Amino acid sequence: LVNQKDAIAPHDFVYGEVRKGGAVTYYETTGTDNKFLHQIIVLAGHEVDAIGDIYINDEVVTLDGSGFVTSSPWSNKIRIKKLLGTANQAADPDLLAESGQINSNFRGRGLAYIYVRYEFDQDVFANGLPLVTAVVRGKKVFDPRTASTAYSNNAALCVRDYISSAYGLGDDQIDDTVFSAGANISDENVSLSGGGTEKRYAINGVINAAQSHGDVLPDMRTACAGSLFWGAGKWKLVVGDYIAPTKVLTLDDLRGPISLATRSNVRDQFNGVQGTFNDASQRWITTDYPAITSSAFQTEDGGEESLLDFPLVYTTSAATAQRIAKLTLYRGREQMTISADFGLNAFDVEVGEIIAFTNPRYGFDEKEFEVVGWAFGAAEAG
Repeated sequence: LVNQKDAIAPHDFVYGEVRKGGAVTYYETTGTDNKFLHQIIVLAGHEVDAIGDIYINDEVVTLDGSGFVTSSPWSNKIRIKKLLGTANQAADPDLLAESGQINSNFRGRGLAYIYVRYEFDQDVFANGLPLVTAVVRGKKVFDPRTASTAYSNNAALCVRDYISSAYGLGDDQIDDTVFSAGANISDENVSLSGGGTEKRYAINGVINAAQSHGDVLPDMRTACAGSLFWGAGKWKLVVGDYIAPTKVLTLDDLRGPISLATRSNVRDQFNGVQGTFNDASQRWITTDYPAITSSAFQTEDGGEESLLDFPLVYTTSAATAQRIAKLTLYRGREQMTISADFGLNAFDVEVGEIIAFTNPRYGFDEKEFEVVGWAFGAAEAG
């Protein structure tokens, strides 16, 4: 929520809907005594679906048909034009008419930006230029379910787009069957306690070109409580949702001893989850979501509260943040893990799948486990 002046500013890539500032890439003064200041603020390094509400100093303002602000105290002193970065985008006609520096080639194709003109008034701008930001409906993404490209904040589709984009991994080896299943789950409507519904998993946030893939993908994954992995030569995403076991393994499938751990290390345990998110209902200000805690888990841990700090940088709904935090808490309390060598019956099992394991010695009767790791190796000769 700032505007920066930087000669080599990296691009921002917007998924979903966010409020943001951008890089100031153009300044010019015109008119008698430099009465007018012209400014271009680039919001995204790609075409966006829409530029919505304009904020000046954290307050939404209204614009007339010519782009002039009609809200006090900036009425008729600020004019704002919105350009979406389309492939056939033309130079803004007002800037072109008033500028002495540009021509019709100043188009900004592929750059979504707002053009702001300020008219000098020592009373209106007594404290300098105000902060101008905008609500942006971001990138259009490909949907393998319909083979079409359109705006969506569907979490699975946004992750898929980042993997395939040149500024992301630039990789087209994607399992679209798995991503389509994740997109369907993300599109499910979830009832809210206060009434109404919202989509189960959405990504609303900004990726900067200077960020590393190792930082971006884990953060995107948190928005859908999912597991992202490379398997059988393709990228796959399993979003947070219960899936019935795909296979039942028994003692007959074992090819070696079992390693069983029933509890996590104390230092890795937590009985509550807290963190921040960008609250769309509060002007997209970063704030804390309500912490998810459990007195039962705290009692199990000797009465000592232990909270996991879990920021959700691509989440803008408090209800979604709480759901994801609760999934994280309960998932973290499933502390029993097994590690073992299995025969070829387990060869087609993948990370993120649920398998059932029967072992009468442990009292397991198709006990369900989530696969979190998998490796292939040759068995030793016996």
